[in-house]
Amino acid sequence: MRSFNVEVPAKWVLTGEHSVLRGREAIAFPYPQLKLTLNYQSVLSSTITANPFQSQIRTLISRASEFLKVPLNINEAQIDIHSQIPIGAGLGSSAALCVAMARFALWKAERNDDQLVELATHLEDLFHGKSSGMDVSAIAANTLPTLYSISKGAQLITPLGALPRFELYDSGKRGPTRECIQKVKHWQQSMPHLVDHFDDQMGESTRIAYQALIQFSKNPRESEQQLAKAMGLAQQCFETWGLVTPELIEQKHELLKQGALGVKLTGAGLGGFWVALWKS
Repeated sequence: MRSFNVEVPAKWVLTGEHSVLRGREAIAFPYPQLKLTLNYQSVLSSTITANPFQSQIRTLISRASEFLKVPLNINEAQIDIHSQIPIGAGLGSSAALCVAMARFALWKAERNDDQLVELATHLEDLFHGKSSGMDVSAIAANTLPTLYSISKGAQLITPLGALPRFELYDSGKRGPTRECIQKVKHWQQSMPHLVDHFDDQMGESTRIAYQALIQFSKNPRESEQQLAKAMGLAQQCFETWGLVTPELIEQKHELLKQGALGVKLTGAGLGGFWVALWKS
């Protein structure tokens, strides 16, 4: 009896959402406090344990088989998938599934992990139409934050002697990624003269945040100020694109009132989780 087990973390994004699809850079962190696990065993019958992604499992296996150009038979298998990652919350629920499924497919095909990110990105296209690859790269990195762009891929942000005090808060709202992407596209069509300006602003937020992260252990107070600035620039992009409701604005102001240095939504928008930066 053959068996396979894999555990992958959630992720959250500091800066770069949406603009990463148009060539700008983004910074993403793995979030191991929430995880997805996949367990496989070869058995005499085929069973896929009930889970939110149950209807997509066989399609993902088929896509992986086509990508790898090898048959991946799960007719005699038990697959158990358990996820703590809420769907539509900006924490990479579909990306985590795709990384886990890609690791499983590569194991079953007896391949190494060289194609992990490329395969997982291909699988995530099923959920978002066209994945940037940012989420799967952050999750595949497992422990370290990544600087990501479509042209350069993922670069681990090292060395980091210490990390700022980021905390995540659930807004209680959920925003489907496809809906958010369409909302940004509609804004772009109505404001074509501002598209590059706000994409560049999001890119600038990533540049500022990257420098602040690598300098944090040497100068934490200045770095915190720069991170708060970067988060403010990124959050302004979200609000301009129409991805922040009045209720969410109230939540942001409440976190700032409580003393957060910087606050922004993480993920696609319209809900999900807030990232708040606090004095360390």
